[in-house]
Amino acid sequence: MLNQTRWQAALAGIGVLIIGTVLYLVSRQAFTERPARGGEYVEAIVGAPQTYNPLLARTDAELVLARLLFSGLTRPAAGSAGGNPPIEGDLAERWDVSEDARTYTFHLREGARWHDDQPVTADDVVFTVKLIQDPAIPDIQKTRLAGAWQKATVEKVDDRTVRVVLAEAYAPFLSAAMLSIVPAHILAEVPPEQLALDRFSTFAPVGSGRFRLAPRDGGAASEDRLMRFDQHWANQGKQPYLDTVVLRYFETPEEAVGAVGRREVQGMGRVPPDALDRLANDDRIRVIEALQSGYTAIYLNASDPLLRNASVRQALSLALDRDGLIQAKTLLGGHGVKGTSPIPPGSWAHNDALPQPEFDPAKAAEVLDEAGWVDSDGDEIRDRDGQPLHFTLSVRGDNPLLVDMAGQVQKGWRAVGIQVDVQEIQGANLAATLGTRAFSALLFSVELPYYDPDPYALWHSSQITAPGQNYAGFNSPDADQLLVDARRAHPIQGQPERRELYNRFQVIFAEQLPALIIAYPAYTYVVADPAIGNVQLPSLVVQPADRFLSLPDWYARTERVFGR
Repeated sequence: MLNQTRWQAALAGIGVLIIGTVLYLVSRQAFTERPARGGEYVEAIVGAPQTYNPLLARTDAELVLARLLFSGLTRPAAGSAGGNPPIEGDLAERWDVSEDARTYTFHLREGARWHDDQPVTADDVVFTVKLIQDPAIPDIQKTRLAGAWQKATVEKVDDRTVRVVLAEAYAPFLSAAMLSIVPAHILAEVPPEQLALDRFSTFAPVGSGRFRLAPRDGGAASEDRLMRFDQHWANQGKQPYLDTVVLRYFETPEEAVGAVGRREVQGMGRVPPDALDRLANDDRIRVIEALQSGYTAIYLNASDPLLRNASVRQALSLALDRDGLIQAKTLLGGHGVKGTSPIPPGSWAHNDALPQPEFDPAKAAEVLDEAGWVDSDGDEIRDRDGQPLHFTLSVRGDNPLLVDMAGQVQKGWRAVGIQVDVQEIQGANLAATLGTRAFSALLFSVELPYYDPDPYALWHSSQITAPGQNYAGFNSPDADQLLVDARRAHPIQGQPERRELYNRFQVIFAEQLPALIIAYPAYTYVVADPAIGNVQLPSLVVQPADRFLSLPDWYARTERVFGR
């Protein structure tokens, strides 16, 4: 009897085990984990904002606040900041462009509201444009997008329709329409010259973005808390998961990186390469990387007869070890891509057919030999007609990475018989050096913060003299015409034409080499909290604030639900 009871108990135990196993397996199949609403995300930012007014925003912190708190008529497309098209509607649900590409009619969304629950109307758009055009606000204070609006006329058609007329066709204008709109009902009585000092600008902005600023007292803040704005038009279809985004400000990159390592913050952007290596050793930290819109290049001043020589420019390019500079641990540490063009990859206008620049010191020597540059006196420096192949490479002295890079470039060129003196320029003198073009060659990093790739301001011959930014003095009638034609094309129907025009411009640039594009740097973002999910970067980060394009999908909490 006892044996029978034991046998029955054993069978019962086996049955319970089988049933438990089946229930476990079923539950594993039936329940799934998904993002849930709630929680906050804390990010480290280097430098506190000096203004909360998007029309005056220029620093990283200020541009991030403008992106999250305010809206423009258009915005960067969430999928890819450099894609085609890279623009989508924000406050404007749609727009029409005239055949001559001068008149834009924007139709506003009916559900767009300010954070104080007032509707966004055409009056706000007209007010904003007239405010940004007002000469009482110094140009140096205005956001970069202000320039494209200075000669535009704007009128209200009705409460939800605005017409903008440009003085001439300007294909990049839909990018300029990202200009943040500010509320007329709050700022209309503020004198423009007092705008920067108004409480709206200093600590109490009222925007129309997906997040709103949590109330606080005035004065400098060590952090800002941004709360989800549930009445935002885009939030009606899909609410962001996060309740709050906290921007915590640090004076230096070192302090911000330290806060990441101590888990005082959950993420940080623009992490320096040396710090990135340290953080990457922590398997709890995720490193997310994308190309940044910009490049590091050596400008060759066309006013210098030596560097105006085509053979010399070709040899300099062949003797430039771009891959070595990118991979060097003390330089970019592998966080970049070899440069080919002044329009970065990831942009719809980048010419993917351009050949990769060669590193071939032997070929560089042959080019110089054929051009008559030889070492005639045995001093290991090439010369021709008594003139040594010798010039100065200027670099910003307060940028250790660029100074180190200049030293590596100097060694590479010296190996083929080119003597280069590295001259460090103090940061305070850089603007004067650029403005007067007081250099022979200049190692310089350029950021391209515009969503339209139009390179007119940097490479058209009309921009050779200050305040133009054609620092190399590039003067090609063929390239000029291509850049002008691309600007005059229709922004929608003319997109294929613009792509072809820019492709041809890049071919000319690669042939004439007014500058040696070394690398497109990477934008690196680290997430130090494994609970934070769905963090993604666009393929091309045009502005650092693009890291938040996918913010509505980020989450800090999850939940288990039945079913798939």
